[in-house]
Amino acid sequence: MYVFLDFFGIAVFAISGALVAGHKKLDVFGVLVVALVTCLGGGTLRDLVLNAHPVVWIANTTYLGVGIISALATFVLVRLKRTPLHMLEVCDAIGLAFFTIAGTQKAQALGHSFEICLLMGIMTGVAGGVLRDIICNEIPLIFHREIYATPAIAGSFLYLTLSYFNIDTDVAALSGMAVTLASRLAGVYFNISLPAFLFSEDGKESPKPD
Repeated sequence: MYVFLDFFGIAVFAISGALVAGHKKLDVFGVLVVALVTCLGGGTLRDLVLNAHPVVWIANTTYLGVGIISALATFVLVRLKRTPLHMLEVCDAIGLAFFTIAGTQKAQALGHSFEICLLMGIMTGVAGGVLRDIICNEIPLIFHREIYATPAIAGSFLYLTLSYFNIDTDVAALSGMAVTLASRLAGVYFNISLPAFLFSEDGKESPKPD
């Protein structure tokens, strides 16, 4: 199950990266670059921070193959048929759910504390999307619109809490993924977001002449 979810997470994040690149009308090389950064960026940063070598996609180059095939397939299919509404957000939510728990588990396996495991889970889940948006000259999704990092925090926290109480690892992992996925999709479909910092000088009076 974990092997399937691992590659499935790579595939859906690569698809989300390819879709963003498509919206920016990049060529096929640009689509591949953005897709690979999206699906491998979070795990790469996590492994570098944790000093876990070799980096995951260097140790297993199948990850590269899955990302490239998914991006190319998306490039071809989108040119043939219009993408369904919210396809980008749904793919992103699925990838976020799996990668968050996978990153948390890796830090946990290396013996790190609760707080570090939580942070590594969040990093694995959201960093690829942040890099994708920066490359495509967009404000990263994590900083605006629907809730994004909050579902990752909730899912990772639930997994670590269940693990602390010695709940079966599979049950804890699936519970964390379900919470992350459900809360992220709720944010997408019901437009749930955190309060924005609204700063305006419109209410200020103009200085009066002497």
